[in-house]
Amino acid sequence: MNMPCFRIQQWGYGEGVEKTPIYISVMSAKELAKSEIDRWTKHNKSGYQRQPKETRFGTGRGSIVRYLIEEMGAFPTSVLLNVRGNIKYQPKTKINDFMDFGELTVSDDEKLYIIDGQHRIEAIKRATASQPELENYPLAVSILNYKDKFDEMLHFYIVNSRQKKIPTDLVFKQLQMMVDKAILGGKEWLKEVILGPKEERAAMATVIVDYLDEEQSSPFHGQIQYTGEPKEPHHLVKDYLLAFYLSFILREKALSGMSHAKLAQLYADYWSAIKEIYPNAFARADEYTLLKTTGVASYTYLFPTIFAYSAADGDLSKSRFKHYLSMLKERVVAKELPTDFQRPIDEGWWSSAHGPSIASATSQKVFHEISSNMTKKIEVVMEKMKTK
Repeated sequence: MNMPCFRIQQWGYGEGVEKTPIYISVMSAKELAKSEIDRWTKHNKSGYQRQPKETRFGTGRGSIVRYLIEEMGAFPTSVLLNVRGNIKYQPKTKINDFMDFGELTVSDDEKLYIIDGQHRIEAIKRATASQPELENYPLAVSILNYKDKFDEMLHFYIVNSRQKKIPTDLVFKQLQMMVDKAILGGKEWLKEVILGPKEERAAMATVIVDYLDEEQSSPFHGQIQYTGEPKEPHHLVKDYLLAFYLSFILREKALSGMSHAKLAQLYADYWSAIKEIYPNAFARADEYTLLKTTGVASYTYLFPTIFAYSAADGDLSKSRFKHYLSMLKERVVAKELPTDFQRPIDEGWWSSAHGPSIASATSQKVFHEISSNMTKKIEVVMEKMKTK
């Protein structure tokens, strides 16, 4: 494929950054339909994009298809592409020190990967059903030639995170790859500009979730639903749900100094203890809220407390975690506890059909309230045990 184009040179001053040539041209929708998207799946963990949102292709207001068929239909911003293989560029006319005009040649064997613009391209493809001439629709394109897929993903992250919000479920996977690259690949500027403490915690949380899915001793082994995967009967919990709440508790000093592997094992043991206490909530997960947002958030927020008690005993084992967690199943009378927490927090408590309304709540405030009252209940039970 040969195309006339402008080549411009851009650069920054971050450590290890080199000049970036960008090739600006025009491609038809038909040509762009052959381009590919590197989507993240459980079997392609180095992918960095997700499936396009179907809501963008409806017939209502805000639909890109409607914008093409019934409205202005102009896309002034360019689609961003990358060629990971070799390209050839023949300059013809120099315009200034940073820009020239020439011809770009991309072999038919080379793939064009879409970094930004998949919704525009998909909308045009769908709109051709009623307007076949749209296959010749011209789109401005900016083409990069990064051989390393990480650089391609980094551009995706920067374009999306600084202009529009990327869905949380995929951001965590991208940050995991960035941390690895910053540590192992010499991209020092990533640590300062993109990878702050919050981002590093998100990356570590994702590593732990991968461990939970891959380790045979984990209660979630092979049962975590990853981003982009359809829900299957064997799935117990979503990956980003675990990672999201893990990232919050990793601020705890006692946890932040641990290795990924050690913390992942402890968290797996913790949930193994919970599984032994509430086996039906795992066996028939859809009937309980334990493995939905309310339960995952509440028990994850409780983890530092159970960890602290067990560490004080010098016993960070599953059986010790279970010792303290089992106290929640006690019935107590304590004025400092709401009625819902004085009753046993058993499988019935987490039942979608029969549990208290607070066990199905969906606000962060309530999640903290649940974990706080769980902590108080454990304290009440421990005090009661002392007086016996």
